[in-house]
Amino acid sequence: MEQYRALMRNIRARFEIIDTLQLSETSEYPALETAAFHLRKSIEGVAFGCLVATENGLKKIPRDAVGQWNADKIFSRMSRHKPLIFPCSIDVQSSVNEDEAAKHHIVVNEADNVSIDEIRSVYRRTHFWLHEANPYIAITLDKFVKLRSQLLLDIVAVWRWLLHHLIAADGELFLTVMKNDDGQLEVSSASANRGKLK
Repeated sequence: MEQYRALMRNIRARFEIIDTLQLSETSEYPALETAAFHLRKSIEGVAFGCLVATENGLKKIPRDAVGQWNADKIFSRMSRHKPLIFPCSIDVQSSVNEDEAAKHHIVVNEADNVSIDEIRSVYRRTHFWLHEANPYIAITLDKFVKLRSQLLLDIVAVWRWLLHHLIAADGELFLTVMKNDDGQLEVSSASANRGKLK
């Protein structure tokens, strides 16, 4: 669990840096490339988190993913293994039935969930911002505005997806709250037995 917590701590720190940039539709290239760099590194942290969760649950990591640093390649390799071990955005809801032993239920937050293909696309889009603007390749203002808008949307989507999430492998779960009501990171582990937490 400590490996997963460390990865989430780094991701949280990266989003705090992005937050200090106070990005908007008028932000300039240097601030945007800084944000894209931290978004890209955060997605790499998620990919490594998938490997940590896999090792935690299955006690092994796919050989073709070991030693990889490129998140797109890790996600590609992970997507070939079933079941898919990938973060799922969640909500915690109070039980509506007073007779139930469980007072809360974890449900998938469909509105904020991101698929593995969507996160791979976000990762690929960040690549544009990694290089200095080439003065011999013109980028129209319209294209720049479109790229900036997409980056701003991607940052929000990834943060919302990760804010409350779980990742599970063979009944072993990591539950994460990136920022609780006190502003703290929470990562806990649990074992599921036939759908019930111990």
